[in-house]
Amino acid sequence: MIRKTTNGNISDDEFEAVLKPFLDDYDNFIYSYVMPEIIAYYIANSFNRNSMYSGTFNQHYNSAKDMLNLFNEDYETVKAEVFKLLKIKYALLVVNENPLELKRIEYEY
Repeated sequence: MIRKTTNGNISDDEFEAVLKPFLDDYDNFIYSYVMPEIIAYYIANSFNRNSMYSGTFNQHYNSAKDMLNLFNEDYETVKAEVFKLLKIKYALLVVNENPLELKRIEYEY
């Protein structure tokens, strides 16, 4: 379901019931799956390529985390991968991009 845009603020109750659980789930996913993988990859790849500078784990952790803020990514390639993941992993098909419209794919078993 895509929620309708409103011109005003949402209520505290709506935030607590709808948005906060979504944001908490997103944060947990990032902290549990994305961040550990990215930081481990950064450390291993820099070590294996002899490009790691001397520093603390915390410094390397922060360097890897800071590099997530990419500026020159290939938007079309990343978008294609996102669309593929939405379809294969989440059973969602992008029907329209602007505004974003999704359709749940019903698979028959």
